[in-house]
Amino acid sequence: MRTKITTAGVAVLALMAIACGAGESDTAGPGAQDQAAGAVDKGSGKKGEKEIILEVTGPKTADVTYGLGADQSQDNGAKLPWKKKLTSTETIIIPTVVAQSKGSSKIECKITIDGEVVKENASEGQFAVVTCTADNF
Repeated sequence: MRTKITTAGVAVLALMAIACGAGESDTAGPGAQDQAAGAVDKGSGKKGEKEIILEVTGPKTADVTYGLGADQSQDNGAKLPWKKKLTSTETIIIPTVVAQSKGSSKIECKITIDGEVVKENASEGQFAVVTCTADNF
């Protein structure tokens, strides 16, 4: 009886191992197939590339934090007007710019993707903070 249970247990474990290994080529993460197909496009730097322009206008200087998705950078004491051009071949991008004025005035931000303004915002007051996030791309 014990031999039959052991044999059945080993057989079940073997089937599970085979089943888990069957999808191995699909486990490289979301969009793995798209990335493999687009590998040539990334080398060319043109096809599928989006141009993102982040802008801040307002007083003489501001502290600016900007980036795409989780990749953020900071430019403290940035001279305004401030402008940063970024490019991306990613399918989904989330560009963000946050700026804080150094005094009392109006501060504005704008995000343009491939020539189309997708987000604008403004804030006013003492040490005003403005945020623009384009979350539909």
